[in-house]
Amino acid sequence: MAITIPAAPAQSIDALRAALPSLVNRSAVANLAPRLGAALTASSAVASLTPVLSYKVYTLGLSDLATAASNGLRAAKSSLWRHTLTTDGEVVTADVSVDQTGANHKFAALSSNPSAAAVQNAIHALNQDANISKASYEFSLLQVSALGVRAVWLHDSSGKASDILVPVAPVRSELVAGRQYQVAEFTAALKDAAAKILADDDPLKGSA
Repeated sequence: MAITIPAAPAQSIDALRAALPSLVNRSAVANLAPRLGAALTASSAVASLTPVLSYKVYTLGLSDLATAASNGLRAAKSSLWRHTLTTDGEVVTADVSVDQTGANHKFAALSSNPSAAAVQNAIHALNQDANISKASYEFSLLQVSALGVRAVWLHDSSGKASDILVPVAPVRSELVAGRQYQVAEFTAALKDAAAKILADDDPLKGSA
């Protein structure tokens, strides 16, 4: 079976389209995405704008990495929908945040995301993998923002197959881009880096 990518809610697309007209004339957008800005000067272009790829993004905190090995990724929080926009070869991503219920869609950011192309390439490669095709996986992206880590997250809601995490470039030295990790392997690779940051941020450090 092919990897399933859930369709973005209409509310998320509407929030994106509503925000774009106010961004078109901003200098930051002109520098970041000049081709997109030029294409959106016509109001009809905004109304018809359709992302080439949309996917849900989950975030995992540093303290959650310690429990993820035994509890899976239950602590991961749905934080936004990421929409990939392409214009004459120019690729940018637009993030629309959501609350913990998955509602209240609000435009958050437009960026020249270095991992955008890597995510698309990862999806293509995974869809060609014979082992992946044996299960029914749902696609999303997992971020450990404090470590600058992003990974494709394949989840089988039936529970018949283990979750798979595939880091996308750019990656930290503890991980290998494109490699398929089990949850325990993934969290173990990041455990020391997370512990170091948590220790450095400890308000009681040095107080004894």
